[in-house]
Amino acid sequence: MTVSESAIDPGVQELRFVRSVDRRLLHRRALSEVFLTDTAVVGGKSFRAGAQLPSSHAYFTDHAGHTVIDPILLLECARQAETYGAHVHVGVDDDTKFILQSWSMRLPGLFTAHAGTPAELTMEVTTDRAFGSSAPTRSVSYDMGLLIGGRAVGDIHMEVGYLSSATYSYLRSARRGSAPVSSDDVPATPATVSPGEVGRANAVNALLVDPVRNEEGITAGVRVANDNVSMFDHAQDHVPGMVLTEAARQACLLAGAELFGQQAAETTVVGFDLAFSKFAELDAPTTVSAVPEHRNEGIQTFRISVVQNGDEIAAGTMDASAVPASHRSER
Repeated sequence: MTVSESAIDPGVQELRFVRSVDRRLLHRRALSEVFLTDTAVVGGKSFRAGAQLPSSHAYFTDHAGHTVIDPILLLECARQAETYGAHVHVGVDDDTKFILQSWSMRLPGLFTAHAGTPAELTMEVTTDRAFGSSAPTRSVSYDMGLLIGGRAVGDIHMEVGYLSSATYSYLRSARRGSAPVSSDDVPATPATVSPGEVGRANAVNALLVDPVRNEEGITAGVRVANDNVSMFDHAQDHVPGMVLTEAARQACLLAGAELFGQQAAETTVVGFDLAFSKFAELDAPTTVSAVPEHRNEGIQTFRISVVQNGDEIAAGTMDASAVPASHRSER
């Protein structure tokens, strides 16, 4: 779904951007990680959400070489809209575990978006479930149109499953053969790439370990970044999908530099399509690979594969593009 300026109904309650929503309904511990400010119901299966994009953030604005709005920040705002909307509008109980099944993003308007200081993001959200339904919520799909300053930036689609905490705990232990470990109990492992190789300034935001270049592309280990307070805002029993998506981005940036000479600091992701089939366990090595597939109108598409214990646990594609000169900054 792509939303244009004309899609916004002026009769719906105007969104407020004056305070953050309850962090507990976003599954966040730190207020500094809360960007969602408001939601308003539009129809029986749709709502509007607002978020304020931070002008400075230790993770989401740590990009050396350009001023383009971080696509993963937009994704996090969409995740917050989904999580809050599920609790407040869809009727998902507090005692529920959220299971990311897949998500995709397309950002054709990324380079024309003006961030402002700070910018206000509006998300037009449509679900496949009627609000107020009495049937248990097992899964919901979300289509979101993103607008900044009233101008369309792109769209996001996500599929999310929901389990009670008791069912989740039982299934996690049964499928592993043991109880999952907590990220609080796993030593943080360092990245072996320099932050600049993956377009970062701060080493804590780098994820890749011992990358290997072969004839097809780049393969690297993914570190357990529990020393990063944005990636692991609270204890987890697996590597979150957001972190795996960031690892895929970094693999693409590194592959673009190694294979095509396109510097990571001058490149950004403009889209992806990823599906998650298994949890990424914290106590087993995880690798991510980025293999070039095709190039079209300046956009390089990479095939992404995340592997653990010999099994592909996540896969899809990711699109990267050179940052226009108008968005580049001094390094």
